[in-house]
Amino acid sequence: MAIDFLSMMKEQKKSEEQASKKQNQETGTNTPKKEEKPKKAKETPKKEITGETYTYPFSLYTEGKTVDISDYGFEDNKAYAPKDICDIMLKHRHYEFAGDMTFKMFEDDNMLVATAKQYKKG
Repeated sequence: MAIDFLSMMKEQKKSEEQASKKQNQETGTNTPKKEEKPKKAKETPKKEITGETYTYPFSLYTEGKTVDISDYGFEDNKAYAPKDICDIMLKHRHYEFAGDMTFKMFEDDNMLVATAKQYKKG
């Protein structure tokens, strides 16, 4: 019974569309199409670093050792957010940076210490 109702509705819709097309052809008018809104150009927001940043050059200490990052593409006197540092380190196959990392800078030694977030049960 439900199938009969659905097929009946489809046929009715088709007949209405055909009738409106026939009427438009006879009168010579076309039904106005819905106006398309002009697409706005996507603006690329300027990358503003807010919050905690670290200015290169610095040494990076993680997993119990100092990592040589001199050839990883860090630029001198540029501020890096923790997310940017994690992205660069992931590109160079330091997979411990895939999780949540916390960073602490020791100014005396110019050493940035990266620690993975610890998850505890209970």
